Amino acid sequence: MCGRFSLTSPVEAIRQLFGFQESPNLQARYNIAPTTQITAIRLPSDKAASGTELFSAHWGLIPSWAKTPEFSTKMINARSETVAEKPAFRAAFKSRRCLIPSTGFYEWQKLGKTEKQPWLIGLRDAPLFAFAGLWERWKDPQGTSIESCTILTTLAAESIAFIHHRMPVIIDKVNHRQWLEGGSELGLLQPFDSSKMSYHKVSRRVGNVRNDDIDLTVPIESVPSNSQQELF
Repeated sequence: MCGRFSLTSPVEAIRQLFGFQESPNLQARYNIAPTTQITAIRLPSDKAASGTELFSAHWGLIPSWAKTPEFSTKMINARSETVAEKPAFRAAFKSRRCLIPSTGFYEWQKLGKTEKQPWLIGLRDAPLFAFAGLWERWKDPQGTSIESCTILTTLAAESIAFIHHRMPVIIDKVNHRQWLEGGSELGLLQPFDSSKMSYHKVSRRVGNVRNDDIDLTVPIESVPSNSQQELF
């Protein structure tokens, strides 16, 4: 699964990779958690427009037929193996795809019955990349609209499977447009190239959503021992 990630690249670097025109004021986020607002990229609603569109979405998909937005807490991830058939995701899979920028994601390795070690995982030669995502627009009875999204997952790349058996789907930059335009490109929803993954242990402070600082991304061997006392 993918339950935490980071996005710390400057806005200009994000714009260059994804080609949007907006000029958002995005602050570095080192510990992005479910049910918060996250940055996503989609095709413009105007079919004649070129490029892409940046937007903000609630992390946790709210299907159009959901009675309340609380449904989203169960929808932060969508399994790529079943996304085309599941009622909560199939409509978005057909026509509402997005890319979710990231500079790394966290997974917890089980060390025993209760002990877990967090790892920060990214790409060796790409400090900024994109998860495959889906988005929806939900309206309450008063007509208030909420845009939400989910991150697709797949089996973990072989090099990181010892940490967790699943990982977010990462879309290579050459396939960004293909993913956004839709269709049945299930071939894109595969584990990323194992040789391109990078990973290192990080502080257990990342387990607390209130912590959001650069120290969370530092390899554990470089973190002062007194900062490791806060358990997950």
